[in-house]
Amino acid sequence: MAQTLFKSSGITGSNSDALKDAGSAVADVKWVNVNINNDTVVVTHGDDFDADTFVSALKGADGSIDLSAG
Repeated sequence: MAQTLFKSSGITGSNSDALKDAGSAVADVKWVNVNINNDTVVVTHGDDFDADTFVSALKGADGSIDLSAG
């Protein structure tokens, strides 16, 4: 399975679970790891993963975050 690393800002202990849940609901996502200590999100996914849809889902859960493929 492939993995994609995203650099982030705005992720906190209070929003990390909601972000993980939102990301997990995206098609072809297998696992989401939100790390507030080093401001990263790692997503394990299949071949049909859409990074833009994933970012939109997380921003939909909390508009104050910023993500970029890292």
